[in-house]
Amino acid sequence: MKSYRQIDGYYIKEDEEFLIKDIVPDYYIDLNIGRNLVDVEYAARFLQNSLNYLLSSFLNGGFSYKGYMLYPFVKGLSRDNLTRIRRLKKVAVLLNNDGYDFSSSIGKYKDKINSGDFASILSALYHDFSLIENRNKIIKKKKCRELNISSYKKSDLNYLKPLNELKDYANKNLKQHLSGFYLHGSLSTRDYMKGWSDVDTLSVISRKAIDDPDALLSLRDRLYFIRHFFYKIDPLQHHGSAVISEYDLGNYCQAYFPIKIFEYSKSFFKDDAISKLVVRDFSSEALKNLFWFVNYFRKLKIEKRFRLGSYESKALLHSITLFPTLYLQSKGILTYKKFSFGIAKRDFIKSDWEVIEKASSIRSNWKSFGIVPLITPASRINPLLCYQLNSRLMDIFNKPNKVGCQGLIENMLRLSEKAWGKVKENAKRKI
Repeated sequence: MKSYRQIDGYYIKEDEEFLIKDIVPDYYIDLNIGRNLVDVEYAARFLQNSLNYLLSSFLNGGFSYKGYMLYPFVKGLSRDNLTRIRRLKKVAVLLNNDGYDFSSSIGKYKDKINSGDFASILSALYHDFSLIENRNKIIKKKKCRELNISSYKKSDLNYLKPLNELKDYANKNLKQHLSGFYLHGSLSTRDYMKGWSDVDTLSVISRKAIDDPDALLSLRDRLYFIRHFFYKIDPLQHHGSAVISEYDLGNYCQAYFPIKIFEYSKSFFKDDAISKLVVRDFSSEALKNLFWFVNYFRKLKIEKRFRLGSYESKALLHSITLFPTLYLQSKGILTYKKFSFGIAKRDFIKSDWEVIEKASSIRSNWKSFGIVPLITPASRINPLLCYQLNSRLMDIFNKPNKVGCQGLIENMLRLSEKAWGKVKENAKRKI
């Protein structure tokens, strides 16, 4: 076993230390911000990336363990989110001392931060960040057509009914807080696989909602609730809605959501109001995303996490199918996921790529066991807890899908390490 240094849950090799700034930015900030070694441009980019993560986590729940178990009676914040929001105070102070006005944001902090305080701090940080000028490239976005379920196969309309329910709910309860709400992925392009495909959505939070902490708190409940519709289609879905803010559109990082994907997306709203974005460099974020992927498989292998239930196995397979996209992004290539396989495959020998083919085969033959009827009504109250319970019950009462997790993990680690090696070498040459 190779020698690794553990940093914030990541397994780092010695020849990766020069990339710490890109691949483990939280650690880099914690280590250097008190020693005045963090430059302002890096701090501003770190702030935006952290805000994007925190907004997404918060609006998709972001609960403490107690909050997760007892929602909606308890809505506490996770320790991770509290740590991250406190770290941003140090970044705000650095930027404030360098001539950018973050005094409003800094003044929102308290010794103890509850959900209302968290929303207020997010709101203030986004507003103060938006005042930092940038001179980036404007890209026009293709308008997305409205989602129309009646245009799908008639035989699938009952299966797709939750999408219509989600559309109705979004127009009644989300539209006042969102600048855009999109369906992307296989359900948008109609090449979905029943029993496998999950519901991929993107929520663009309006400036008005970001500026209003009470609106963020309300939206938190509403975005958490829509998981109820997701899980009607995929009981093993492992994510909520992707989230970006309207503020981000003026300094846009395509590692969040590549603009290319909009071409294959549908709008839940009749009018797609977003027509242009101002894009910035995303190379650092792409490196981080690929390294997260590599570390995911390092961790599974090193810690021998080979016995995975249906929920974890499906998340594993989804991660494997994401590899080509992340690898290409690290090379500066942005493409739709469906087409990334053929492009990325050219860089690897056949024996290394076989793990991708294996995962695709398992996906094609995946058997879904559906939803326990007694759990469905409760999912309207706490969807994530109910469907976690559903997956456990399904594992107990049904024969699980044959995945062969250990072989997939070991072979995917080999492939991802080779990809990461290519990317590291390229990064070294640029120094």
